[in-house]
Amino acid sequence: MKHMKLLFLYGPPASGKLTIAEKLSQTTGIPLFHNHLSRNLVKDIYRDATRQHYGLVDRIRYDVLDYCSQHGTDLIFTYVYEGEEEDDEDIRKFTEIITRNQGTITFIELTANREDLIKRANSESRRKQKKLIDPAKMARITENMNKYSISFVDALKINTSELNPDEAVTLIRQKIKL
Repeated sequence: MKHMKLLFLYGPPASGKLTIAEKLSQTTGIPLFHNHLSRNLVKDIYRDATRQHYGLVDRIRYDVLDYCSQHGTDLIFTYVYEGEEEDDEDIRKFTEIITRNQGTITFIELTANREDLIKRANSESRRKQKKLIDPAKMARITENMNKYSISFVDALKINTSELNPDEAVTLIRQKIKL
């Protein structure tokens, strides 16, 4: 049986996770399960109370990753890691689910210069996905850029202020031999 390969793209908001993941999916044929699929589903149900029901977001993600890893279905997944204890628990749980089913995870950390993140905040593509679009809030949440890096995983690191999305996808494909 084929074992799952999970390409796990993470980083701060507006670092290009979805844009790069979509291009990576298009060029490799690997399906994309981006973080807003589960989050927006719960947001559509609970609206302003989404934070209180974030456990449902996590359950959806765990179940999809478990099911796909049991069936050897490769996936590209995006995630905003913010250095919180809950984020560490999620990363460990995702890893446990995938490795329990003999799958592998390749972590890809996307980052960008803080000024670029703030400029990108109010874009049409972010608005369409119901993402954070307030430049002032983006400025506040990116004061400590170190919180977006997962210290306990090995990751391919890409600065999207230095590479455009096509160049980032090419680099990912070269480095992880896709």
